Amino acid sequence: MKRFRFRLESVRALRDVAERRARERFGLAQQKVAQTQLALATASRWREDISTALTGALDGRFRPAEQASGLAALRQAERAEAEATRVFNEAGVARDRAREEWLSARRRLQVMQRLEERARQAHREAADKAEQSLLDELAGIAAARINPLA
Repeated sequence: MKRFRFRLESVRALRDVAERRARERFGLAQQKVAQTQLALATASRWREDISTALTGALDGRFRPAEQASGLAALRQAERAEAEATRVFNEAGVARDRAREEWLSARRRLQVMQRLEERARQAHREAADKAEQSLLDELAGIAAARINPLA
């Protein structure tokens, strides 16, 4: 029997490469989300620290210069936190899109893998059938030699 050869091997190989690349893009997107989440937490902590310092500075004396610089720093921290939130949300959307692309590529690869498995199974069955046919023929020849008139 001939050796098994999957006719769609090149297509399966291309889909395998596409699935690997999509998985890598998803991993990078996942890393980006983690980085932006850390940046958002840092910006939130910064804003909270400034806010706490600003309210803690009210010890009964009003210092206009400190108040003005504190409010400017608080506005800057709030803008930084808003920007970090926006970047985090965009990274989340990009991660979700990358996940969908990866799952789609994975499904396409699995279709090819199932086709290959079915082709292998059909090849095995054909090989088993050919082998059994050969064994039956050999048994018939052996029987004819033992009992030539029968």
